[in-house]
Amino acid sequence: MNKDGILLLLKKYEEGNCTPEEEAIIESWYNQQARKNNINPIQEDLSETKDLMWEMIGQQLPAPKRMSIAYWRIAAAAVILMVVGAGFYFYTSNHNQEFPQELKLSQANDIAPGGNKAYLVLADGKRIALTDAKNGTLAQQSGITITKKADGQLIYTISEQKSGNPSGFNTIETPNGGQYQVSLPDGTTVWLNAASSLKYPVSFANTNQRKVELNGEAYFEVAKDKTKPFRVMSKGQEVEVLGTHFNVNSYANEQAVRTTLFEGSVKVSNSGDQKILKPGQQSAAQNAGLTVAAANLQEVLAWKNGYFDFNDEEIQSVMRKISRWYNVDIEFNGRITAERFNGGISRYKNISQVLSLLSSTGAVHFKVEGRRIIVMP
Repeated sequence: MNKDGILLLLKKYEEGNCTPEEEAIIESWYNQQARKNNINPIQEDLSETKDLMWEMIGQQLPAPKRMSIAYWRIAAAAVILMVVGAGFYFYTSNHNQEFPQELKLSQANDIAPGGNKAYLVLADGKRIALTDAKNGTLAQQSGITITKKADGQLIYTISEQKSGNPSGFNTIETPNGGQYQVSLPDGTTVWLNAASSLKYPVSFANTNQRKVELNGEAYFEVAKDKTKPFRVMSKGQEVEVLGTHFNVNSYANEQAVRTTLFEGSVKVSNSGDQKILKPGQQSAAQNAGLTVAAANLQEVLAWKNGYFDFNDEEIQSVMRKISRWYNVDIEFNGRITAERFNGGISRYKNISQVLSLLSSTGAVHFKVEGRRIIVMP
């Protein structure tokens, strides 16, 4: 594709008139240019990214004197939009792909991304589909009122006039292709990733601790209470805090339980071993013990912020994340690449666009059969 063709595609992209295949082509082209110019659109400062993009456009498109000012600005706006708005880029360390002529992944029976979907299981066994539930009061339990806000968040309100000791546990569950945000009775806010569940007391009022059980992945912003430590139990691991921000990834099909600290301090315990984390550190709990290392905070929090961020990941790890978010089964066929993938893309793109970008690296290809994704060399 020549430079004039690129310019026309950029204009269509800015106007929102691209087909999914054309969007994938533009984003793949940007992959290559960003890699050549050592640009990471998520890590770079916004103003610095814009300056770099202006320079990149000047190198890759016809000179300004041979273009109208309007077209030059359209090209710049379109590329900057890709960088700072969506942050699309994929590459592997050993593939130097030029602008692709075409991407042949079929758009038939495309699969939409996940969204705010969850189920609330009350202490009395009642199961509420939160996706379908109307905004407003969902239930009342011994002085606890559960309300669904317009943005989908669950809020617990404790009535000061109500006496008694609310007991029992509630559980919030997200399916594959779902995520949800809940504010617990103590004011702690939790974001649940796909295929996760959180079990917690109806009330923390008459307890000496705030203990919850997590399966899957969640980000916690714990309300401060020095008299009642907050404990997260997950896959044999315990995290204890008084008030802080942290992420726990405890999926059963991942090799380790990873706890990442963003603010405050936490104590992580596993099989008799204990570690105190400082902000920016991540612990990994495995059969071999508990280790601590510096964390890539951007990568850890990508799911909560609405995008995938792959940092030197093998294709098996990449596909596990895709499987959970798009609610698809993954099958590997043939010799699987040893390449490690780097890149990011919005979690709100259809699966065909994500797979097209991955396949544009040349390291892997896909076939979609219903809700089954076949990964091929």
